[in-house]
Amino acid sequence: MKSFHQLKYIFGLFLGVGLAFAQSSNSNEILNQYILAGLENNPSIQQGFKQWKSAEAKIAFAKGLPNPSISFGYFLENVETAAGPQEFKIGITQKIPWFGKRKADENAQTAKAKMAFSQLEKKRLAITHNIRNIWYDYYYLKRITDLTQQNFELIQNWDSVIRSKYVTSRTGHPDLIKTQIELIQLEDDLLTLENQKQPLLESFHSLLNREIFLDIIVPDSFSFTWLNMDKPKLIETIKYFNPDLRMAQAELEMSQAKLKRVKLNRLPDIGIGLEKIGTGVKVGSEISGKDPVVAKISLDLPVWFRKNKSAIKSAKLAKESIEQKINSVENELTIKLEKILYELKESERQVKLYQNVLIPKGLESLGATEKAYRSDKIDFLSLVDAQQRLLTFQMKYEKALIDYLKAKSKLSVLTGEKIS
Repeated sequence: MKSFHQLKYIFGLFLGVGLAFAQSSNSNEILNQYILAGLENNPSIQQGFKQWKSAEAKIAFAKGLPNPSISFGYFLENVETAAGPQEFKIGITQKIPWFGKRKADENAQTAKAKMAFSQLEKKRLAITHNIRNIWYDYYYLKRITDLTQQNFELIQNWDSVIRSKYVTSRTGHPDLIKTQIELIQLEDDLLTLENQKQPLLESFHSLLNREIFLDIIVPDSFSFTWLNMDKPKLIETIKYFNPDLRMAQAELEMSQAKLKRVKLNRLPDIGIGLEKIGTGVKVGSEISGKDPVVAKISLDLPVWFRKNKSAIKSAKLAKESIEQKINSVENELTIKLEKILYELKESERQVKLYQNVLIPKGLESLGATEKAYRSDKIDFLSLVDAQQRLLTFQMKYEKALIDYLKAKSKLSVLTGEKIS
């Protein structure tokens, strides 16, 4: 991957992968467009991408040879030889690390690049989840506003009926007061819902790093199928694809490479080089002597055994610490999975309860209550109670639906969006 534009291609592959519910193509497309826009424009994603590419670029540096060194020396007192006086010397030396050291350095940097990519993936999942959450919240706000508006219009219709009854003395003044109070309360509810709109728009703008949104496009409803919650399979997926776990595993690979490297520090590095000695004109001769060339080899002496032993001990403890960290991360992820599965089951139960039982019963009750009120068999308060009960059922259904979708999004984050 050579540029940030290719990052969009990678993220594009993730969009739509692992959706636990089959939204209508329209709503799914709308959400994916928002997610893709967020991944393209969010500065945190761009920062993480550059950090990953920076770590990748250092792999070649880590496995490369050290820079060669050039030396020059000038004899303050010439050394007389048979060929002539030696006046200066110049040489070049290349140090070559012992076999395996460069590979260990390469493995350590490769693991570091893996950590940077996992960190980027974690940011991607978090931003995707946040975009989904705000989008779901906006959908819920819109649905509740619509339901409240419908209820307001219904009460307005009843207000006109009550006024006609009041004129003909078929109903008392209290019913008229009750409708007016109810209308005032609903107007206040609608104003509160309208005021909740702007903070969501601001949050959405911040995530997508774009101009202020005048509105967020959401569908009128969702069509979805229930997630098959195979816990053993989900645990297996988390172990392979969760970014926190993959980051810890890459950190373990890095610590293993560093441990190998410090163990190899007990072996000497080799230096090879050439040195040329400049020879001047011999006394009594007009021709300068031949400049000798010397081949050199040197070895570092790792004689500080206590120092090496201390470094090895430190690297071993660091490796063991990361092994414990992996166990801790696995345990935390298992706890999170249990909580999410509970949220999914509970919200699924509530959606089915309200959709299949309570809302139909509420509609039936409202129809019977309305008929009884028109026949003057019950008072207006009973009618309002029936209407409010149905409205409550409808709102709780929408809340349970959104809770299910949000829990599903949490599960996508946990599994690295590798659920089907």
